[in-house]
Amino acid sequence: MKGIKYFAAADGGETRGAVTPIVTMDGSVYPGCMRVDARWYRAPSGGGGGELYRQESDELMVFAGSDCKNPASLDAVIKLRIENDVLTLTETCAVFVPGGAARGDPEVVSANRPVFCYSCSLNSDVFDGGTPAKASAPAGAYSANVVTGYRPPSGKLPDAPEGFLQLLLYLDSVRLPGAPYMETVWFMTSNDTGPAPHEHDFDEFIGFIGTDPDRPEELGAELVFYIGDEPVTVTKSCLVYIPRGVRHSPIIIPKMERPLIHFSGGNGGDYARRGATADTNMFSFE
Repeated sequence: MKGIKYFAAADGGETRGAVTPIVTMDGSVYPGCMRVDARWYRAPSGGGGGELYRQESDELMVFAGSDCKNPASLDAVIKLRIENDVLTLTETCAVFVPGGAARGDPEVVSANRPVFCYSCSLNSDVFDGGTPAKASAPAGAYSANVVTGYRPPSGKLPDAPEGFLQLLLYLDSVRLPGAPYMETVWFMTSNDTGPAPHEHDFDEFIGFIGTDPDRPEELGAELVFYIGDEPVTVTKSCLVYIPRGVRHSPIIIPKMERPLIHFSGGNGGDYARRGATADTNMFSFE
């Protein structure tokens, strides 16, 4: 299957602890991709002792609560330092860290429920740990780099079957100047249609993640995702890299045991696609 080369699937081999890895997409899977790492935070952890480091790549970090009935709440407290700003995160949110900004590791202060997190290095297919750094930007410089809610600047919400989507987050360069495009949602039911096949002028990362932190590799569903005209059947949590110009979709879910988390994003500042009905988000089922 040619399309499978774009996929990184979870294998369940990682240790389950306070921080439980799920799956990573990097240059060892597909050279030149955007590196994406997905994990669960399950208990207080992290912080790195206050150390800061600097990466050359822009970075996107998303934190999402695990209760689909109360999706806006993390039911946890996470602190993240960027330069001289300490962000206290209690809501499902996206954080944009421009390349060159000094940041620390996320610190999970408390967690009543597991928190799903993924991070993406938008300009690199590797994560080298960064270079040790000291804060230099004035306080307040990054306090607004947190976005909550699914609020496209156009005001247009997805056209999808009723009950299929639980909307979490929408980000683009209009909502936050300099930021990339990103959407995060829950898939709540099985589905037999859309989105229509299309392609982009930017590279895209896509995730399909199961929502059982005790079995992070299991998708809890059967999903069929098309690369070109080739269907790829997925039953494990996975990440997908779609180089610009590669035709993809629809996403079909013939079986579902439990809702799953889905996200997509890219190294473009907004969402645009070719070969299907033009829209401001990816979830057009027309």
